[in-house]
Amino acid sequence: MRKVNTPNMSLTSLTTMHPGCGLSHRSQSYNSISSLEENNFYNTEPVLSIEELRIHLNSCFTCGVSWYEDHVSLDCGECGGYSLERPCPMCEGRCRSQWKRDLTMSHTTGKAKWAGQCGLRSNQSDNTSGTSLSSSSGVEKITSS
Repeated sequence: MRKVNTPNMSLTSLTTMHPGCGLSHRSQSYNSISSLEENNFYNTEPVLSIEELRIHLNSCFTCGVSWYEDHVSLDCGECGGYSLERPCPMCEGRCRSQWKRDLTMSHTTGKAKWAGQCGLRSNQSDNTSGTSLSSSSGVEKITSS
């Protein structure tokens, strides 16, 4: 490969030897990057930036509101009436613990899923560590993992 530099552009010449071919060599020159673009070397599908992906994942897949901006839909099962955090559902917030939305499970099931620990119940003999909560249509179901 031979490269010739000029003040405003670079000229590259590619030479390939093909012994089985009747021609002794072939060459192709590219005068600019724009000539490469004409050959569609680049994928034209849109790509999400990290910020756009974060915003997308922190939004409701069902109704489209942005939990990141503290928006919710009260009649949406995936929103469950809260954005990314909510007061402890086991004691209705008396322990002042905040539970975080389980984004993966909320998106997968289409219903609000929460992960956290009740500050009042964790002191009792019943160990509730790893407790998650599912909320749908105002009905709450508590499961331990």
